[in-house]
Amino acid sequence: MKGCATEKQYKDVLEQITSEIERRRALHKLTADRTQRFKDTYIKLHPDIWILKEPFLDSRFFSIVADAQSKSLDNLLFSILDNSGNITEMEVYQFPVFSSDMCKLLIEEIENFESSPHAKTRPNTMNEYGVSLDEMGLSQGLILPLIQKYLLPICASLFPSWGGGTIDSFKAFSVKYEMGNDLQLATHYDNAEVTININLGDKYEGGNLQFGRIFGDEEEYEGKGEESYTCDHKKGHGILHCGRRMHSALPITQGMRTNLVIWMRSSTVRNTQCPMCLSHPSLHEVPAEGEGFTIQSPWSCSCT
Repeated sequence: MKGCATEKQYKDVLEQITSEIERRRALHKLTADRTQRFKDTYIKLHPDIWILKEPFLDSRFFSIVADAQSKSLDNLLFSILDNSGNITEMEVYQFPVFSSDMCKLLIEEIENFESSPHAKTRPNTMNEYGVSLDEMGLSQGLILPLIQKYLLPICASLFPSWGGGTIDSFKAFSVKYEMGNDLQLATHYDNAEVTININLGDKYEGGNLQFGRIFGDEEEYEGKGEESYTCDHKKGHGILHCGRRMHSALPITQGMRTNLVIWMRSSTVRNTQCPMCLSHPSLHEVPAEGEGFTIQSPWSCSCT
């Protein structure tokens, strides 16, 4: 079905799979070791941005968060629209998060980290270019309070059935698209219950995001045509969506695009069903940060 017709082809594929399994098994400890190394050696370019402060956030974002805290879904949806945001029937939402100045400083800090010595871990299995904010050390002071204080009430209101109200871990990373390197990202779904993708720049052309159906809900779409939604991603704005919503990044045609992506996870949800294989997770303990399957200790599903 996948194109293998000879013993050699099967052998080659098996070797690739075996190699990838071993790489993933070793990844957690490797990342932990690199995180400690950067903690000891990395010289911060903009130390002030490593702890979240209110001036880093777009003023309109505070109104949206306040309406989310009211626990009225209608109030929240109207607030998103009233504050230069967008809502869709596909439950893909866009709204301002970071100020323009913060976006600039973040890009400069990420580029400074990229140029620092020592090897770095790829942001994920699909993107070649970008960095892990967890490995960089930026997550604890910047991303964690952003989630706990501001994003959690929004996720709880918009995605209650997807674990939005029980998020207890996350993975944060940057991705970079530029001419001559990664230009686009193929259709995929995320290892997350809820994802927010924040655009940090505007010096590029093309690169719109395209959204499709929910992975694993084939019965709901049976007999229906393929639906999709394409959006222009504004600087400083976050696009919030269910992690299992299929999506892609269309090619940029000029310049460089840098995005900050946060995969927000709920152990309540994934302890019952792995979001990647949609089965009850077969867990194995890992020596460092896991994939959010339990909050008590780090674990990963064998499929990841």
